[in-house]
Amino acid sequence: MISALPFLFTLALSPEEPVELGAVRWARELEPALAASARTKKPVLLLFQEVPG
Repeated sequence: MISALPFLFTLALSPEEPVELGAVRWARELEPALAASARTKKPVLLLFQEVPG
């Protein structure tokens, strides 16, 4: 656990979002994503994440 502290500290102080590999563009709204899927003939990956509390 203690060995992870420097990594977590560095991650917390990072001012920028991490660079994602590949040319994936993620949509945050379902309707535009479905429209883009129909237009490009590519599948949709739907991630539903519930935050407890």
